[in-house]
Formats: sequence, C-alpha cells, structure tokens
Amino acid sequence: MKTKKIIIVLSVLLNIVLITYLFLKENHLTSVYSNLSFGLQGDLVQLESAIDYQIKNNWSEENTVLEKIEDIQESINYLMVTGKDSGIISRKQEEDLWKLHRYFSKFPTYSGFPNTNLDNKSINDLIMLKDDLRAAGWGMNLGYSSDWNSFSEKINNLIK
Repeated sequence: MKTKKIIIVLSVLLNIVLITYLFLKENHLTSVYSNLSFGLQGDLVQLESAIDYQIKNNWSEENTVLEKIEDIQESINYLMVTGKDSGIISRKQEEDLWKLHRYFSKFPTYSGFPNTNLDNKSINDLIMLKDDLRAAGWGMNLGYSSDWNSFSEKINNLIK
C-alpha cells in the first residue's frame, strides 16, 4: 500500500514536470518565431533605404529596389512556412503575413535580368512606398522591435 502511494506521488510529480517543460518549450518556440520577424523587418528597412538611394541617384540601379522587394516576399514566405511546419503560427500572425504579402504583390517584381526599366507610375508608387514604410516605422535610423505585436501594428499602419 505504501509503495503504491509512492508510485502515484512520483507519477503525479513527473507529469507536472513534463507538463511544465512542454509549456515552457512552447513559450520559447513562440518567442523564437516572433523574433524571426526581425529579419523581415530588416529587409523592409533596407528597402526604404534602397528607394531613398535611388531617388538621390536618379534611379540609376532600379533593380536593387526590385531585388529588395523580392527579398521581402521570400522572407514572408519563409515565416509562413516555418510557422506552419512548426505549428506555432497563430491565426493573427498568418493574417498579418498575408496582408503584407498582398500589399507587396502589387509592386513590380525582379525579372532576373539587370535591364528592367521602371515607368514613371512604378517609380512614383515606389516613392510612396518609401514614405509609407518610414511612416509605419521602418526606415534608416528608426528602431524596430522583434515583438510580434509591434510588428503587427506597423503592418497595419503600412497597409491603411
């Protein structure tokens, strides 16, 4: 009888330890996933800077801007795939990434050839994008956070 009580107590303690471990591990994975947005935000800052550089240099290397847009789309895809494969992406995070994906899908894409010429409408759209990125909080000499709530707020500010 005493042995059964000891086994039950040990079993309960072991289950508590395992549940706590799983809870902490899930929190850690969620935090790590949230921090992955830092790379995407870095790409957004670089895009703002690349557009600014092209404005100051008469759009002499416009392909660099298109490559940055492609980098952003790849980062969005990476975050979606990683989140789904690991099972830690929330519905809100997925919605945020889809909003950002749809937003950037309206801009010209990099053809793979360094001879793309942008028309005046595309250039004006990119100049507005630069201003919108800066207003949302993504720009050179502006700080940004790896916290998903802050990231989500900036996405909503960009898209409005």
